[in-house]
Amino acid sequence: MVNWFRKQRPAWPDARVLVLDLEMTGLNAQEDSIISAGWVVIEQGRIELSLAGHQYFQPTAMMASDVSASAHIHMITDHLLEQQGQPLGHWLQRLNGDLLADRWVFHHAPIDMAFLKMFSQRLDIVLPSVTIEDTVLLEQKRFSDLTLESQQQLSLTACRARHRLPAYRQHHALSDALATAELYLALMTDSQ
Repeated sequence: MVNWFRKQRPAWPDARVLVLDLEMTGLNAQEDSIISAGWVVIEQGRIELSLAGHQYFQPTAMMASDVSASAHIHMITDHLLEQQGQPLGHWLQRLNGDLLADRWVFHHAPIDMAFLKMFSQRLDIVLPSVTIEDTVLLEQKRFSDLTLESQQQLSLTACRARHRLPAYRQHHALSDALATAELYLALMTDSQ
């Protein structure tokens, strides 16, 4: 039975896909902060680099007090956030505006989604209703004959290597979003 009131989502590759990567001060959405985001748009099955972007976020009272514990991983400093950061709320609102998409893709979606949900609730911003896809799960499904369970085997770099994709700088939100977009396209192409 067709639900005529539910928005019909376009099928791949007609869907507008927003590939997102967040850099955080840690992995606990209750205690840590989103400090940068990178995004890449896929339209008609192609990466549109002209629509890609990156944003640092200003520190606020609701965010972790500093990034010193994680700066060695992502190379983002408190000074950088103070100088180049924008309000996180403005960017979250863009997810309903110019960044609106049919699908969001992440590499290990539960972590990023926990942060997006937590901070959108704190800032009283409603996230759009979109299909969430996870390249980790797609990779596990694609290689179901292999036992891919460890963090190392499921890292973005390891997944890309299995598809003969080049290595990129890790822990920069934009380069990770691009790397995830390329992996997603490889996985979707393989599944057809």
